[in-house]
Amino acid sequence: MLFTRIPQQYAPLGGELRYAVSQETAGNIDIRIVDAAAGSAAGIGAAVSPGGADRAGTRGPVGDGSALLGAKRFAAVAEAAFDAAPYLRRRLHFTPATGRTGFYPAEGRTVTAVVEVAGTDGEAAAAIAPARTFLPGDAPGTPGLRTSMPLVRLIPEDACDELTLLAGGPCTVTVTALAGDTTVAESYHAAESGLQVFRLDLHDFPGAESLTVDAGACGGVVYSVIPARQGAVRLAWRSRAGSVEHYTFPVVRTEVVRSVRQQAYGPDGRTAATAETDRETVLVSAYEGRQVLDALAELTAAPEVWITEGDTYTPADIATDEAVVQRHGTLSCLEIAVRPKRKIRTSWN
Repeated sequence: MLFTRIPQQYAPLGGELRYAVSQETAGNIDIRIVDAAAGSAAGIGAAVSPGGADRAGTRGPVGDGSALLGAKRFAAVAEAAFDAAPYLRRRLHFTPATGRTGFYPAEGRTVTAVVEVAGTDGEAAAAIAPARTFLPGDAPGTPGLRTSMPLVRLIPEDACDELTLLAGGPCTVTVTALAGDTTVAESYHAAESGLQVFRLDLHDFPGAESLTVDAGACGGVVYSVIPARQGAVRLAWRSRAGSVEHYTFPVVRTEVVRSVRQQAYGPDGRTAATAETDRETVLVSAYEGRQVLDALAELTAAPEVWITEGDTYTPADIATDEAVVQRHGTLSCLEIAVRPKRKIRTSWN
């Protein structure tokens, strides 16, 4: 029994991750997908899909104690192929970096998996595919910046930003800040290859008028610093590129509080028992080019969104289902409605 197809290293989880195996004679082929980076066993159910019967991951040791993400059996076949991506996507979890300027671990933003094929006796692995690390999003796994925003950006003077890099080896990022006739440069190093998260905090470069973040072969971003605007709201979201992007909406157009009351009827008439309150805020972007508006439109489908203030990231929900990114004959801005992740429930007594 052997593997005839294995995904490439750093393949994107946004597409298919096809594995294929074959054996000399028809029989059962048992597949196990293992999270090689996990330190303890944890089961995750597997959904049924055509071409084989799936079995939910079980709690308990698997192989060397890694987490079993799912298992699949093909009955009475000589060849079998399947897509591992649905088993692996649920393993991703994004936590925005907080702190001063520098590199931070990209924990939870990649999945390293090993696929095992059990022999016909069901006891030992007849073939084991090499471990592969898969990246979030749908961008190809080539070294460079992973971003949906343009490489020339505006940033408020009190804000932070985050860059996601895929490095082929040790990486050095140099931040050059220009303030009048003064230039200050700071270098930051990451000793490991793979996915890297670099955080830029403008509090480390007070008075800067522009900044250049140069990641060498991975590329760079140029920032123009603008004054902070009172009442502006900065959002962060998980993009299609597998990165966490940031943007400051300068205008709060409306803020609406909606309440849904549950009432009881008694001798004294209707009585409010509980109420759920939802606060919805409509934000308006600046007039932007098409590339920025396309990136902001990702907010309508982003799996994770945060309202950010300094080092505080508060989970939020987007209430807008569509975004206008172009209007003929006019400058374009984008409106988005944001609300807290959870409603506020009040009991009256």
